[in-house]
Amino acid sequence: MKKIISLMCLVIGLVNLPNIVKAQNKLKSEQSLEKIKSNIENSKLNLQDYKNNLSLVEKNIQEVFKAKKEVDEQKKLVSSQVKENIASLKKVEQNEKEINNSIADEKNKISLEDKKIKDLEELILKIKENQKKREQNLKDYDLQTVQIQEEKKLWNTRLENLKDQEKQVMEKVKNISIQENEWKNKKKGYEGEISRWNKEIEKQQKTYDNYKNMSDLRE
Repeated sequence: MKKIISLMCLVIGLVNLPNIVKAQNKLKSEQSLEKIKSNIENSKLNLQDYKNNLSLVEKNIQEVFKAKKEVDEQKKLVSSQVKENIASLKKVEQNEKEINNSIADEKNKISLEDKKIKDLEELILKIKENQKKREQNLKDYDLQTVQIQEEKKLWNTRLENLKDQEKQVMEKVKNISIQENEWKNKKKGYEGEISRWNKEIEKQQKTYDNYKNMSDLRE
């Protein structure tokens, strides 16, 4: 019985199969159209979205281009500033080097001047010691000056005495000179007389000798 019922159902199904297929196809067509229509709407929406996105992208590209241009200008400016900064830095470093050299030079000069100051301080100390010695020397010289003044008085007194003695001696010399001249004059007179009498004696002797010789010849 169950088999008969199943078979009948199968037969009925086979009889209605074309209609079922047709209905299914119609349903599928309607669904496909709706789907296509939906796809078209979705595609339009997607298209509009992409257009909107494209417009936004193009705007963004323009903004990026502007930004790139600005960045390029900034890059050029920064590059120029970097070069200027490097040049300025080199100048500053050169100035720093010169300043360091100047600092080293000044420190060296200070060191040399400190040595000079030390030498001068030692020299000043030595000079002060010499001044003390000189002050003592001055005191000694003052004492010696007093002694010398006393000695001068003595020597001046002695000089006055010597001058008196000199006057006396000069007076004696004068008197002696007068006496000497007198005696010289007397000597000269006596020598003249002696010479004259010697000549006279020689003359008389010759006369005597001549007469004597003549007398001897006569005899």
